[in-house]
Amino acid sequence: MRPQHLAAVSLAAEICDADVSGLKVGSTEIRFTPGICTGGEYERDIGTAGSISLVLQTCLIPALFAKSPTILRIKGGTDVPWSPPMDYLACVFLPIIQKMGVAVELEIEQRGFYPSGGGSVVATISPVGELSPVDLSDRGELKGIGGRVVCRNLPQHVAERIKNSALKMLSSYPSVSIETESMTGPSTGASVVLFADFENTRVGASVLGEKGLPAERVGEMAASFLIESINSNETLDEHASDQIIPFMFLARGRSAFKTSELTSHARTNLGIVRQFIDRKAVVSEEGRLVRVSVE
Repeated sequence: MRPQHLAAVSLAAEICDADVSGLKVGSTEIRFTPGICTGGEYERDIGTAGSISLVLQTCLIPALFAKSPTILRIKGGTDVPWSPPMDYLACVFLPIIQKMGVAVELEIEQRGFYPSGGGSVVATISPVGELSPVDLSDRGELKGIGGRVVCRNLPQHVAERIKNSALKMLSSYPSVSIETESMTGPSTGASVVLFADFENTRVGASVLGEKGLPAERVGEMAASFLIESINSNETLDEHASDQIIPFMFLARGRSAFKTSELTSHARTNLGIVRQFIDRKAVVSEEGRLVRVSVE
């Protein structure tokens, strides 16, 4: 268990008044016995550039079934490796699970890039009572493409170069709009999140800036990933298809989606959720796509 995991589990334990043992950095085993989710206001500082988005996703499900709204203020990293940037949650994942009845308001108070961190996010989660199933078998027509480029402690032209290189690659698509945000802050970095908005769903792509990686290349990579996702005819990208699995198991009724790749992480997620919730999940190949259905 690392500091990020400790923050996530300890905060989830507070939300549902759980009895927990083994909760310490370096632990390889914990015991978690949940109580009653009541809602309220909670704060957690990860203490590193650990991912705020992953802590938030851990706490989202218990907060959805609380008796009253839950307000979370989490400090750490907003745009860090190996986790979804906060803009991916805001622009891709949350709009998808809104179709299941989820209502979350996000306020990004401060950006936190790896390794300095220093980010702060406030999430207000409304109780849902019961999740609705969602059938994402057909994504419908493409309505437009959006995105956001964020830079901290970097010249304004860096954000513009990322944006313009992405726009150049996406020039054949209608209704493309990419916002830029360039400010100072406690950490230095750049990130871009792009998404394709379809009638029934969204697919997204994200790239973090790195030392030695030209700004133009950051925008090109993000656009390339998004174009690949659009051309695949998938209804969820590989990241959203992993993240939606617990919600599908909790929803009453049949849910389904198609993705170009069901990652090993997603397959592990399916296996773990099955240990907690006795429902049938069917995984099948449909040409170049993988279909997942929970019944």
